[in-house]
Amino acid sequence: MVFSRRHILAGGVGTAFAALVGRQRARASGTTASSFICGINCSGLEDTPPGIPTAEMLHYYAAQGVRHIRLPGLWEHFQPVPGGDLDDEYCRIYRSVIEQCRLLKISITCDPCHNYGHYRYQGQDLCFGDGHLTAELFADFWGKFAHRFGNLSNITGWDLMGEPSNLPGPSVAAQSGAWQAAAQAAITAIRKTGDKRQIWVEGYGHSSAQAWPVNNPSLHLLHDPARKLVFSAHCYLDRDNSGSHYYWDEEVAAGDLVSGSPLTTNVGVERIRPFVEWLRTHGLGGNIGECGAGRQDRAGAEGDTEWLAALETTISFCRANNLPLYYWGTGRDLGPTYPYGLEVDHGRTAPQWQVLKQYL
Repeated sequence: MVFSRRHILAGGVGTAFAALVGRQRARASGTTASSFICGINCSGLEDTPPGIPTAEMLHYYAAQGVRHIRLPGLWEHFQPVPGGDLDDEYCRIYRSVIEQCRLLKISITCDPCHNYGHYRYQGQDLCFGDGHLTAELFADFWGKFAHRFGNLSNITGWDLMGEPSNLPGPSVAAQSGAWQAAAQAAITAIRKTGDKRQIWVEGYGHSSAQAWPVNNPSLHLLHDPARKLVFSAHCYLDRDNSGSHYYWDEEVAAGDLVSGSPLTTNVGVERIRPFVEWLRTHGLGGNIGECGAGRQDRAGAEGDTEWLAALETTISFCRANNLPLYYWGTGRDLGPTYPYGLEVDHGRTAPQWQVLKQYL
């Protein structure tokens, strides 16, 4: 089966080596494993029909040491009519997953609008900046959502919108500005409910860490009266930052199409560094809300050394820079054979756990 992360969303490094390098870098940075947040994304509820995580899956993640989950959903599922009431049944399903995680001592960041800045209504694609999907409608949703779910104690934050992208406008600044206006309206609506949790703001252009300063020229001007904004970038480790290529040797042969440089196991560091510098320039906090790596270095052959080395280097860099990271991903609809996934595949544990367990 051929996988595409974007398509799915829209519709040896061994344990000892990883542990050694992680400990060395932790000592160098002064950051301890206990103070660094490393979590995962649990996909499925944003799909149509929703792929509901099972109790068995959630218990498996907890057994691996997972204590933090970003939980995607779909705006249309929650609110079938823009500006209308929330759907009780879908809210019940989403809430049940959060409550199961609470019993497993897992905190949740809600990502209910895994929509890329768009909304499908009556066969039409609406999006921010088109004059139809307005900032006011987005604020209406977030006010209702925060009110409905705000009493759940293990929710630690709200992720406003998954990867806003492909919005209308004559320039990147104009497109990004449409997203910024919607984000500000949502922030204001959430705070009007009295909620004081973190609010994650993803960046325009698939929230690319490397392109963040260019794609988001004024996003730092967002205002939160609670001063708890977290800017959330994404970084995948394949040739084009898409998370849709699966063999390391092919990625090296293709090169880093984002920068035009050779692709090495340092790719994550190079892509995240511009985002870190943007945060420092503006005195802001951030995280990496999605990061993924493959599990096979060569097609038809055993071995995952280079992929895991790239993943370990990336997470170590994030820990050294106090930048929480959430791995993509897990989930019922991604399935056990998804090359970036963490599900058990025919009795085989996903090799990415070897690295992740050093940081969870």
